[in-house]
Amino acid sequence: MTGEDAERYIERIQAWAKEEPVVHHVLGIDHAGDLVGVVKLRRVGTHGRVSYVLREDTWGSGYATEAVKQLVVYAFTTASLDSLGAKHHPNNPASGRVLTKVGFECVGTSNMHAVDGVVVPHLVYELHHAR
Repeated sequence: MTGEDAERYIERIQAWAKEEPVVHHVLGIDHAGDLVGVVKLRRVGTHGRVSYVLREDTWGSGYATEAVKQLVVYAFTTASLDSLGAKHHPNNPASGRVLTKVGFECVGTSNMHAVDGVVVPHLVYELHHAR
């Protein structure tokens, strides 16, 4: 994500929050005192939605995998969720590898509208708490 991408992303999140206020857990991904990204959990009943974003200069360093692992533990213990979902753009296979490494299973696709209005089939993943 470039700086310009990050600005547009934050603007969209702020607009969505005004339309439908929801509680998000947003945690910084820190490396040696440097904020390299965020990992997020959105709760809907006993299901959570996981997402994350990293600075482009930190891609491929394992930060997202470690952050998502920690978020999964939090979601299934402290937040008492039963399941988690996530999705990623088909042109971002690295994001799918992060989810798979953490234990998510690809369960299909979901059509999403891109900023330019084009419909793109995003890959959808799920992870269920083993109680």
